[in-house]
Amino acid sequence: MSTWLRLFGAELRRTLLRPLPVGLLLLMAVGATVQALSVQDVAHGNLAQVRSGADQLTPAGCAADASNLPADAGVSPDAFYRDCVTGLPRTVEMYQRIEAGFLDTAQQLAPAQHPLGAIGAAFGWLATAPGLLAVLVLAAHFTAGEWSRGTAVPLLLHEQRLWRLLSAKAAVLLTWFLATAAAMALSLWLLAVAHTRRSAPLLGLVSDSEVRAFAAQRVAVGLLVILVASFAAVALAAALRSPLRTVLVGVLVLGVLTLPLTAWFPGAVLADALRLQPHLTAWDHVWSAPTDSAVPPAVRALPWLLALAAAVWHGWRVRPRSLV
Repeated sequence: MSTWLRLFGAELRRTLLRPLPVGLLLLMAVGATVQALSVQDVAHGNLAQVRSGADQLTPAGCAADASNLPADAGVSPDAFYRDCVTGLPRTVEMYQRIEAGFLDTAQQLAPAQHPLGAIGAAFGWLATAPGLLAVLVLAAHFTAGEWSRGTAVPLLLHEQRLWRLLSAKAAVLLTWFLATAAAMALSLWLLAVAHTRRSAPLLGLVSDSEVRAFAAQRVAVGLLVILVASFAAVALAAALRSPLRTVLVGVLVLGVLTLPLTAWFPGAVLADALRLQPHLTAWDHVWSAPTDSAVPPAVRALPWLLALAAAVWHGWRVRPRSLV
């Protein structure tokens, strides 16, 4: 164990403070913060606007609109007023449906203005496309790149047990994930404290228990996803031994697995497990829309985890001996 810890520490020093991982961390933190600023302002503005419009849906509002009709409107104020009052029930019902939709969106975004909710919002990004693409790029550069640059030879001469080297690299990626999650959560919370709680107050739309449930759901599922993603990306990079091939194959695999063809595809399973809402894609996450299913996400995820474990085991058995 002490040998592995020394190897992990060495890999950590060699990779974590390089420009690529630091740049990706900053990109994720700044991108999520700018996105949160935009979408929270839009959600609050939409909700305020529809509620303001709903307050005018009264006979008095109809009378005010009728009195403000232009002279060339082509309809008399009396006729306009009668039609407006007659259609009020339908108009009120339409506004209520619109308000319910905007309220649902605002409630989904509100947890990001809470310290715990900001952590959950960070995992919404990291456990979906942005985080998985970032870890794929890091694995391609720091694992596959070892072979393409020829620096794998001294590493393997120093540590001949390949599994130790690869597991240490995967642990470094997991550490990067956790550091990025912390940076993103801190940035989102500072945004809420400094600006959005005043300019776009959404936090009052959800209770503390709802925020805790949101954070627990995102963090629990997100940790499992980033753990699997870290080891899978390193295994793929070690098998292909080319940064370009690693990124191309990884993106192709992600694209196929996230197609919303069936509720059993990983994209739909993950979306259901994280409770991602399709209408919020690119608002608090980037992923395929979930497909409704009566089968729990954990059950649907099990075959894919077993298939991944079988692929890793097979790849380890048939690995080129020149790697060892």
